[in-house]
Amino acid sequence: MKKQKRRPGRPKATELSALERDVMRVCWQLEEFTSAEVIDEFCKTRPLADTTIRTVLSKLRDKGYLELIPTTDRRYRMRPTVDQESVAGRLLKQLVSGLFGDSPQEAILCLLKDEGLQLEELDEIRRQIETRRRQLRGQEARD
Repeated sequence: MKKQKRRPGRPKATELSALERDVMRVCWQLEEFTSAEVIDEFCKTRPLADTTIRTVLSKLRDKGYLELIPTTDRRYRMRPTVDQESVAGRLLKQLVSGLFGDSPQEAILCLLKDEGLQLEELDEIRRQIETRRRQLRGQEARD
């Protein structure tokens, strides 16, 4: 079966599917890797066919999330081109926009209602809020 070529002028899809996000989590964890290393690590928690994971890695390269690293041996090595935090931030902004009408406050309140939150987690959230408040107050003082 011939591989279909992308039509000229048609933009590449940049959004990640759920499976692509799962594979990217492994890629971010490994930092530099071969497809075999990703397959081994991924299959520890979720068994999938090797060919499926290789196809996902290929799509991630096409979308610009992974790049090849020059090597002296025959195996291809890859690394992420986008860090996990920037992808998470973009996806979170889309979620806040789509579900909470662009209101981070509503999203945070929804998360705080989660009965699974532990006291330690709430304490860390409080520390992060206080850090952010100090940053914003510092900005106001400079303006």
